[in-house]
Amino acid sequence: MRLTTSLVLATCLLAGLAPAAEAQQPPTRGIVNVTGQLYRAQNNNHYTVFLVTPEGIIMSDPINRDFARWLKAEYATRFKVPVRYVLYTHRDWDHASGGVVFADTAEFVGHRNMLAALAPPAGNPPLTPDAVKMDGNKNGLVERSEATGAIQERFDMFDYNRDGFVSGGEIARGSVSDVYAPTTTYTDRHTVTLGGKRVTMTYLGIAHADDSSVLHFPDERAVFSADVMQIKRLPGGLAPHVGSWIDALSIINSLDFEHALTGHALSGTKKDAADSLRYLEDIAKGVAAGVAAGRGLAEIQKTLTLDAYKGFERWDTIRAAHIEAVYSTMRGSRPATPTGTR
Repeated sequence: MRLTTSLVLATCLLAGLAPAAEAQQPPTRGIVNVTGQLYRAQNNNHYTVFLVTPEGIIMSDPINRDFARWLKAEYATRFKVPVRYVLYTHRDWDHASGGVVFADTAEFVGHRNMLAALAPPAGNPPLTPDAVKMDGNKNGLVERSEATGAIQERFDMFDYNRDGFVSGGEIARGSVSDVYAPTTTYTDRHTVTLGGKRVTMTYLGIAHADDSSVLHFPDERAVFSADVMQIKRLPGGLAPHVGSWIDALSIINSLDFEHALTGHALSGTKKDAADSLRYLEDIAKGVAAGVAAGRGLAEIQKTLTLDAYKGFERWDTIRAAHIEAVYSTMRGSRPATPTGTR
């Protein structure tokens, strides 16, 4: 009886610990060679790229501080040369955080709009509706003990002035306090050269973020884009409008490349990048035809199935939201439901 009771108690204890152990699983990380000395590095479902030269490494987004430390150690072990350039695709916290790890050796390059986005919060805008619900003592600020959701998870990344409160201005700025600001900025195009290799950054306009860049590795015939370019995967949203996305994907597809490398999920080929552009063009044409025919949103969502892209990730979950976003743009209004960002 004692043995049976002990076994039952032990089983229950292990069962209770299982979720905690699962939550503490280390991130999935790895490095794969793309071509030549160009590599793609993984941190769970986030990816960056780097190019190794005799004089040092040119890398893109550091992703986060812990991953950046891991990657720096890998660089030292595998390649034995320092990072000389960090080239940002855009400012989002889940791609651009942690660059300080490389600040001892690297120059940081981003589009000039990135500086404005990282600047101290301007003015005193009110809390967002979700943040108002958190503000239990109604002082117009979210305290650490009140925070929930994303603000709770990334409180210190929102709290720009480190005063223990998150204001409306800090929420508007975003959770970018661990993004190391670029030391060099550009407007339209910028080329970095190192160890006989070149990487060109090209501005993509306002799709997703107004500081988005695509990295082109001409010798390796590769491009890297985080969030704007997706491979066999629909983007999370089409902000600020589908036209900006068509413009951005058109810029990417105008480059000479074979390897299409992304900041999330799959990588692919130029054909895959062209398919992503075609999806945007097809949804814009389809919604425009529906509006011209006098159809309402629900009818367009039902009839514009876009079956050619049925194999794309998120086709079944976000296609209707994309149609709503495009429809609202064409009707001069905003979508009733958010469409996400990534």
